[in-house]
Amino acid sequence: MEIIHIDDNNLAEWQENSRKNVMALGFFDGVHKGHQQVIGTAAEEAEKAGAALDVMSFFPHPKTVLSNGWVRVDYLMPLEEKARVLESLGVDRFYIVRFTKKFASLSPEVYVKEYLSEFDTIHAVAGYDFSYGFKGQGTIDRLYRDSDQQIGVSKIEKVEHAGEKISSTRIRAAILEGRVAELRQMLGRRYRTCAELSDGYLSLKEYYLLPQDGIYDVIIEARGSQHLTQIYVDREHKKIIFTKKCLMDQINQHEIAITWDRRIASYSFYHMVAQ
Repeated sequence: MEIIHIDDNNLAEWQENSRKNVMALGFFDGVHKGHQQVIGTAAEEAEKAGAALDVMSFFPHPKTVLSNGWVRVDYLMPLEEKARVLESLGVDRFYIVRFTKKFASLSPEVYVKEYLSEFDTIHAVAGYDFSYGFKGQGTIDRLYRDSDQQIGVSKIEKVEHAGEKISSTRIRAAILEGRVAELRQMLGRRYRTCAELSDGYLSLKEYYLLPQDGIYDVIIEARGSQHLTQIYVDREHKKIIFTKKCLMDQINQHEIAITWDRRIASYSFYHMVAQ
């Protein structure tokens, strides 16, 4: 899969180097089951048309840019992890558009022309709540018209779990409350983060979300091997502590992944046992 960062300086270059594609549109933080429905539908359309399957997203989050940095967004994953998951779903190209105030000010018609029509997009797929252009005036329902009826459109209705919409916001809440076992139903996989070792502790790399304090069953991946173990999360100090200290001697300090299975005890229980 190609990963292509788009900004004003190289937009024309990639317009010229485009090829027939079906484009999945969205921010895709977490690449949850709702996002997977968008990408899966785009994959079906691409196969029918003999076209490439592409994803167009953007970074940083619009709320951060439009608030001049005052609004902090807690991401579920960095771009590298998002790319890893998208590649596993069969995506050919991952376009990451640099979100700026200039980009946000484009009219819906200009956005469709410059970022879809001129990228040789023949069909676009997005969720029912996707919006584009100045103040989000463009919606998936008007994209066909904004493209002068040249781009086909598929709208994905909301995907639910336990009677509620699956969303990045709902997943963030589950992580922050330590309900990591529920994530499999919304992500279609366990929550996975990357970490680094420092002074005997693990700390998550940037753009990952740390679960609530407590003890967790996890899988530690390092040096090409996996270790079923337990860790303790101290979110106040942003530290992850091994309950089995000997594991520290077995892991690579540069490439560490944590796959979260379930929370088995709280902060207070950990301290009660420790005392």
